[in-house]
Amino acid sequence: KNVVAKDAAVKPFKVIIEDEKACARYSGLVIEGVQVKESPNWLKNKLNAIGVRSINNIVDITNYILHETGQPLHAFDAHQIKDATVVVKKYPAGTLFVTLDGTERKLTANDLMISDTEKPLCIAGVFGGIKSGVSAATTSIFLESAWFENIHVRKTSLHHGLRTDAATRFEKGVDIAGTVNVLERAAQLIQELAGGKCSEVVDVYPAPATKKTVVLTYAYLKKLSGKSYPTDKVKTILTSLGFDLIKETAESIEVAVPYHKPDISLPADLVEEVL
Repeated sequence: KNVVAKDAAVKPFKVIIEDEKACARYSGLVIEGVQVKESPNWLKNKLNAIGVRSINNIVDITNYILHETGQPLHAFDAHQIKDATVVVKKYPAGTLFVTLDGTERKLTANDLMISDTEKPLCIAGVFGGIKSGVSAATTSIFLESAWFENIHVRKTSLHHGLRTDAATRFEKGVDIAGTVNVLERAAQLIQELAGGKCSEVVDVYPAPATKKTVVLTYAYLKKLSGKSYPTDKVKTILTSLGFDLIKETAESIEVAVPYHKPDISLPADLVEEVL
């Protein structure tokens, strides 16, 4: 359980999603009074071991949590977000935007952007902007944990040649049910290493996803795997992997697919899980 100390004096930001297909869920919170500094050795060593360069404690925590949970995060300098409002939207093709690497890029009409009430701040799920990132002068942050559609992220990432860790995770599909849990996990670690007071979580989830259901017959399982499995064993394997049991008969089992397994939709996929 993530234990995050919330402070009513810290006001959450407003979040508006204009494209609910490209961004089905957006969670965020504000942390005021953080101290941006060098990360402790244990964190630097963890990142170094997987080839990730240490930058500062805030950015390092977002990278650490990405590899710990599979959920990309992004930290903004809260003072760079006008009107305490985050808008998830698209801009007209040809709009200019300078990314963190100092490169001026022309946006396409497909590029989903994280913006405030005036300007774009970040290419959603791909790369931050040069003006809104965390720096040594940052004292308050807005922390984002969101679900962006894989096709949108892939097109944008390939078009701009930005093959970031975040983009590759979103392309494969992240767990839409986990945005808030991961956000609070990161906030807890930030409070431990950088201090600060947290707002309540803002969680905009316009159309909560329903779980896909798949039916697997034991005859098909035997045909594809070449082996007979006891029905109790099949049920135990699937439920232990996070599948919800919907219905079972002597001939088949029907399960609901957990959100963190977006690649599963066919009976053959369940055979693979059992194997």
